[in-house]
Amino acid sequence: MPALERIVLPNQLTLIVFEDHSIPAVTLELQVSAGSWRDPPGGKGIANLAAKSLLLGTRNLSFDQVNNRLDSIGAGLEAECRKDFASIEMQVLKKDLDSGFDLLVELITSPAFRKQDVAKEKEEILGTIRSRKDEPLHVADEAFESALFRDSPYSSPVEGTLQSLPAIGPDGLVKFYNSFYRPNNSILVVGGDISLEEVKARIIPKLAAWQAAPVPPAQFAVAYAEGPKTVKIDKPVSQASIVMGSSAIDRSDKDYYAFSVLNEILGSGSLSSRLMVAIRVRKGLAYSVESLLLARKYAGSFGVVIQTKDSTAKDAISLAKEELERLQREPVSDSELEGAKKFLIGNFPLKYSSTQEDFAKFAAQIEFYGLGMDYPEKYPSLIGAVTAQDVLRVAKKYIKPDNNILVVVGDLEKAQMK
Repeated sequence: MPALERIVLPNQLTLIVFEDHSIPAVTLELQVSAGSWRDPPGGKGIANLAAKSLLLGTRNLSFDQVNNRLDSIGAGLEAECRKDFASIEMQVLKKDLDSGFDLLVELITSPAFRKQDVAKEKEEILGTIRSRKDEPLHVADEAFESALFRDSPYSSPVEGTLQSLPAIGPDGLVKFYNSFYRPNNSILVVGGDISLEEVKARIIPKLAAWQAAPVPPAQFAVAYAEGPKTVKIDKPVSQASIVMGSSAIDRSDKDYYAFSVLNEILGSGSLSSRLMVAIRVRKGLAYSVESLLLARKYAGSFGVVIQTKDSTAKDAISLAKEELERLQREPVSDSELEGAKKFLIGNFPLKYSSTQEDFAKFAAQIEFYGLGMDYPEKYPSLIGAVTAQDVLRVAKKYIKPDNNILVVVGDLEKAQMK
């Protein structure tokens, strides 16, 4: 993996630089602590809409003019919002770096939020929300997070809802933007066919005018659901989508690495994982089954995701619960432990550095989650140090087979769950 250089500019923007001369291009990844957890009460979806609307034009450039400039230099530009953060990414050829970065800076520092452009963007997002209501697995995921996190900031969909989004107007976007899109609340990764000296000469001077300002403090109160709870959503489909799980850890928790090994052994998605062997290989009950550890900035969750025929939903749930209980009863075998660690260590560079853009995102998240610039070098030893007793301890501490949130989306009559 490329080496990372970290600089904090006078305006408190954290700048991370890496070199990758395999292609004559530069990737620019801006990450802002303006994820959907920052949505104000009654304004669910505003963080996502703000991120998307940044690309709709500036005070000096219309939406069409922005796209014409991108086309003229063949640059790619995307905006994304997650629960933890929002990001803007541009990839541009080295020869067009100056014009590309000038455009990026203008989009970030002087967005227009024109009413008609914002209205069109809202309609696109509303269309996405409507279409996802026909995706049982997505419905199950949303219902699980809503039930688990209750009134916490992670409980709501990133896109907002059909009720909340229409009420958001340009004034609300301007207020949100002014509150959070500040250099002292952001990370900029510049990587690719460029040196640190070039960054200092060509990039840093253009960031000086972006002024720091006070940012509302991070106030995140976690309110996990307590006690077992079942959420049943009736849909006329032949395949049930099931999510069962509970609260877990945030990304800074020291148990993250043991939990990652546990997750790999239990339900990585490979045919040799415990869930796959027990539910699909031996019983043929699931189209897909995996476990997922989501460790975010302020809280996390761990769950099992199953897609199976409506008629076999109960059996699949029972088998998954048995595997969770088994993890708490006995240490994993030496072969399972070593296989999981070997895979995680070997797959690490492939997962995060297969493309320039992947590594830029990864570098930004290293900073965002406070992992340290030497994290790529430390990761193998952190995983390598995990023992079978560590996995057992984490299973006993966090896995709650009898205290799960269980969500079932499917034909409840056929699943015998009405």
